[in-house]
Amino acid sequence: MDKTTDMPTVIDDAVTFEAVYDRYFDPVFRFVYYRTGNREVAKDLTADIFLKVYKRFSAYDPKKGSFEVWLYTIAGNRVKDYYRKTNRFQWLSLSAARDVAEDDPTTEEQMENKEEIAYLRCAVKKLKPRDQLLISYKFGAELSNKTIAELMDTNPNHVGVMIHRLLNQLRKEMEAYYE
Repeated sequence: MDKTTDMPTVIDDAVTFEAVYDRYFDPVFRFVYYRTGNREVAKDLTADIFLKVYKRFSAYDPKKGSFEVWLYTIAGNRVKDYYRKTNRFQWLSLSAARDVAEDDPTTEEQMENKEEIAYLRCAVKKLKPRDQLLISYKFGAELSNKTIAELMDTNPNHVGVMIHRLLNQLRKEMEAYYE
């Protein structure tokens, strides 16, 4: 069992689709929402993803990789398909992706927050597509470095280094905004 998720690390006959759905729906939704920036699109795509997982649930083979990698590969491919069909791409800020509500900020604070988010969104758009994907896995889906490493065909230490460098790069961009 994975102590952080209360889910077996290997999906077997004892694990039901309902348990997987309950455990993974929110992180998959956040990942898709982060990638699309649109709540309604994210809802639709997440539903499509879990429909595909449901249809292929019995075909999952733990010998080929972890369940999370299998699930997020399906999710990533569905998002790619969406963009191929719509031929557009948006990114949502890190703070907006977490959908954190604050206590009624003033109008001025709201405007400042919107400007900061817009600036951060532009900074993220300047990153290479692989770096944008890395940020969406880490902060959108809140995946572990190990899972991200499997998805991106690298090692967990390298993922940590890449995230550290990207955050420093974004921090410098934001410092320039505040000056």
